[in-house]
Amino acid sequence: MLAYVFWHQKAKDYSEDEYVNSLVDFHKYFNENVKIDGYIGSIVIKVNFVPWTEEVVYEDWYLLENSRTLDLINDIVEKDKKVREIHDKVARMARNGKGGLYKLINGSLDSPSYPYAYWISKPLGMSYDDFYKEIAFQNLWRKQLAFGPFTEFCVFTKESINISSKFSPIFQRRYKLYSYK
Repeated sequence: MLAYVFWHQKAKDYSEDEYVNSLVDFHKYFNENVKIDGYIGSIVIKVNFVPWTEEVVYEDWYLLENSRTLDLINDIVEKDKKVREIHDKVARMARNGKGGLYKLINGSLDSPSYPYAYWISKPLGMSYDDFYKEIAFQNLWRKQLAFGPFTEFCVFTKESINISSKFSPIFQRRYKLYSYK
């Protein structure tokens, strides 16, 4: 399973309530009304930190069976008038968008909705086999094809945990705003 992750911020001209309501409206409409082969659903999260800004950031996780589904999502947003209208309402309020593609290595598909994230890196010189043996966490996601501004791996948890500094963890507190289920 894959996830297309879209990080974004609201433009200063809009209130947080206005932005979040439009964002959630889009995801609700999309998940309830659009049927795309390979599309599972989406999760919307507000996060307390990303390394590229000190302002509030939102993450949209589009859960996919395969990368082909990305083309289908893009096509429907471009071609379906109602989807485009709802999408464009929130898109006009957004800025500083960045995208990434992640693969679920193990754990729960809905783990991006968990309240804690640890974005981690494989130490230089360590093999992937050794990394996977040593990290041994559930709910591990891995960046695909170097797409995305964040680190190569992310672990999501329901409780706060300790991760060795050798993995250069970036801690993130997460607040679920919407989930497809």
